[in-house]
Amino acid sequence: MILYALQAKDNCGKSTTLKRLLLKFLQEGRAITPVDKVALAKELEEEKRAEMSGAEYETADCIAIADVRGVRVGVASDGSTPEITMDALQAFEEGGCDVGFCAVRSKGAVQAFLERFARTNTVYKIEKAVLLNAEYFPEAKEYTENLNNWQTESLYAYFKSEAENFKRR
Repeated sequence: MILYALQAKDNCGKSTTLKRLLLKFLQEGRAITPVDKVALAKELEEEKRAEMSGAEYETADCIAIADVRGVRVGVASDGSTPEITMDALQAFEEGGCDVGFCAVRSKGAVQAFLERFARTNTVYKIEKAVLLNAEYFPEAKEYTENLNNWQTESLYAYFKSEAENFKRR
């Protein structure tokens, strides 16, 4: 399996970016694991409204697998601990994923786990595009939103360009 690990510090949009990517996969393909794309779209819109208004909100992380262009794709939006990351990657393997996308913290035990996983799998670490210290500048929310959208679109375009190669592995 090929794994793309979206890494950065806490609370910078990794989960949001990956859930948006999952929604794009579900709109093009079909769900293998139970996931409601209407509910996911609604959740993402509610998160966006809350974030932009500065309201408190709770994010719901997910692990899902979809079939897109004949490629089995796993997406996991929570990579906060090695155990959670391990559970996601195990679900990807059991689900027969050709490629996976997951969120991971950029330091600590999750990175150590990822290094061990990379010994037997192909792992690409992708830095999450972030605005440094954006949490101190409420007016930066729109820029953060634009970065999340840009990164989602970039990952999706990359997947589409490589879909045939993913199937051959």
